[in-house]
Amino acid sequence: MRTLFKPNHPLRQINSFKFAFEGIFHAFFSEPNFRIQLLIVAVSVFLGKLYRITRIEWSFIIICSGFLLFMELINTVIEEIMDRFMKNLDGGVKIIKDVSAAAVLVTALTFFINFILIFGPRIFG
Repeated sequence: MRTLFKPNHPLRQINSFKFAFEGIFHAFFSEPNFRIQLLIVAVSVFLGKLYRITRIEWSFIIICSGFLLFMELINTVIEEIMDRFMKNLDGGVKIIKDVSAAAVLVTALTFFINFILIFGPRIFG
């Protein structure tokens, strides 16, 4: 099978970005948790600007935010795969989906702890 463009052609690279953004839009419009997490990230950025956090604190916010959104996207992929290819919800599928959701929960708790460590003293102290 021949393709129209070589693998490193700029038009193929542009299309790959287009597909990635389509994935983000799909998650935004179909996953309520992704929207909530984006709101939490936006609040963190707003508070970071408001309280003028340091560069190191920004790096923690950025890393935790990116990882939180990443894990939610991965969770969405796993759930989509399980729902499409495993029609019968058996014990194995439930475990896969539960563990995937647990990974998002652990990431969210890590984000929350960093959020409290950075903004807690500024808000409550």
